[in-house]
Amino acid sequence: MRRFLCIIFGLLAGWTVSASSIAEIEIATKGQTSLGVGVGVPPFTSGAAADIPCFSLSASAGIASGFITSELFGKNGAVDLGVQFSVCHYKDEFGLYNTRQQVKVFQGGVTLRSAFHFQFMKYFDAYAGVCGGLNICAESFMEITKYSEQSRFEHWNEVEPNTFSPVVGVYVGSRWFFTDHFALGLEASYDFLRTEDNACLDAYGQSHYGGSALPIISVFASFKLGDK
Repeated sequence: MRRFLCIIFGLLAGWTVSASSIAEIEIATKGQTSLGVGVGVPPFTSGAAADIPCFSLSASAGIASGFITSELFGKNGAVDLGVQFSVCHYKDEFGLYNTRQQVKVFQGGVTLRSAFHFQFMKYFDAYAGVCGGLNICAESFMEITKYSEQSRFEHWNEVEPNTFSPVVGVYVGSRWFFTDHFALGLEASYDFLRTEDNACLDAYGQSHYGGSALPIISVFASFKLGDK
């Protein structure tokens, strides 16, 4: 059994080295542009609960590559610069007796991103980077008064629409290319300035809910453009 396991591990190691051949290792390169579409988990908040996933669109272009040269990997390592737009939505409901209040919170974010890419094997791209931008928060408040099954009064009122806060965060991710131009990936991010509910007075003025549109973790599809 021990000899059999040694043979299996030896074959796997040989396959990994072969897959990481110099001629095929470099996916992220200078001048390469990519588009991404993702869906993920919105940042948690102790007030309202997310009622839809966090959706994101991104675009990036390689601005430098070939930083590291090794016998195993050849020229590797690239830096890209891009932009991401993401949105999420929260909802909360509270009240007593025949009167209920419902709050809906929209979060949208626009961030500039830059990451360092490195490939450990064929088809596989790993990266880590920093991002910064602006988060937009808008709340809608509705009061529902119900006197009977036939008598129901609803009143909408906007509460602090279009309040803004900065975004400063980091992100890490990886993507696996199934073809020369299509990949599926997994990404995690964190906004250092994301506020909790009890800090929203400083971040959003009179807004009741903190948070950020930067997803905690997301899966995405990536599309490479061009032949580079």
